[in-house]
Amino acid sequence: MAVKRVPMTLLCGYLGAGKTTLLNKVLTNQKGYKVAVIVNDIGEVNVDASLIAKGAQITDTSSIVPLTNGCICCTLKSQLAQQIEDLIKGGKYDYIMIEASGVCEPMPIAQELETIKPGKLDNVVGVVDAARMVQEFAGGDALLKKDMKEDDIESLLVQQVEFCSTLIINKKDLVTEEQMKKVRAVVTRLQPTVKIIETSHGDVPVEEILATNRFDFDKVYSSAGWCKALDEMEEETGEEHVHKADGSAGGDEDEYGISTFVYYRRRPFNRDKLEAYANRWPANIIRSKGVIWFEDDYDNSLVLETAGRQISAGFSGMWLAACSKKEQEKAFAENPQLKKDWDPVMGDRMIKLCIIGQNMDKKKICDELDQALGE
Repeated sequence: MAVKRVPMTLLCGYLGAGKTTLLNKVLTNQKGYKVAVIVNDIGEVNVDASLIAKGAQITDTSSIVPLTNGCICCTLKSQLAQQIEDLIKGGKYDYIMIEASGVCEPMPIAQELETIKPGKLDNVVGVVDAARMVQEFAGGDALLKKDMKEDDIESLLVQQVEFCSTLIINKKDLVTEEQMKKVRAVVTRLQPTVKIIETSHGDVPVEEILATNRFDFDKVYSSAGWCKALDEMEEETGEEHVHKADGSAGGDEDEYGISTFVYYRRRPFNRDKLEAYANRWPANIIRSKGVIWFEDDYDNSLVLETAGRQISAGFSGMWLAACSKKEQEKAFAENPQLKKDWDPVMGDRMIKLCIIGQNMDKKKICDELDQALGE
């Protein structure tokens, strides 16, 4: 007998954003569902679990499963999967909510949840604090800090906004309408198609959290602002040029100074020069991501990613140009677009970075990146 697939909602958001308050409201009005809750708190004592039980006035606390002393996006992933499978097999619950720790990135957790066969990831809900968004992004001052560290929260806020199927902008009562407009401008750049709900005190209709059928991994991933900008970029003639998201030269900007453009080159970076530039990466760049290559490694492509002041580059795969002719022809047959973008000298090797920021001097940024190119 097949085990019934149980829908799941993943709840993410930075510390203090209002996840537990939202969860309590859902649990006191479950719309007929029997909801089990998995709570992840980094400390050895799971404070959130007791707050949920008290706030939702739950007497049977067996529905709350604490995962403590670790993070479910890394050390506790296998434990999370096992707990969910046990809950599903028990047959007592027909919906599962997972409240992630405030320091979790949502994408690796969603990847793990997608592997749980009896379960179905229905919704990834990101909760952000409107006042914090103003402080970290929309106001601009925090982005210009000279002493910003790699573990500052900008990176987490970006990840939590980008990778969700429902975004709750909470605590709107703590900001002005003008500040909310700036927050919307930032969010729209980072995630232009997500379902956005603006609220105070976590007051969100349960039907926006449970049983939405809203999550699709590929759609959520590809709907991030950086991804859409790269996909929509149309190549122009000429060896080196800068595109904005809609394919024309330059960049587009709204009234709050939030803009997006794509830096595109057919030359590689010099590894040492780029590393030196990374140490003085412009603080008003909120997000950038894309593919790059280095002059001392013609075979491999890397993904360069920045969020706040956190900068990383990881192996993405071999360039098709580094593969055999047979492999190239097979790839062209399967994806004709590859041939359209093929350079007679460089093949598919390129630098293509989507850059999202506030009050950016695009020409200066491009000139500085150009200085980091190889000879």
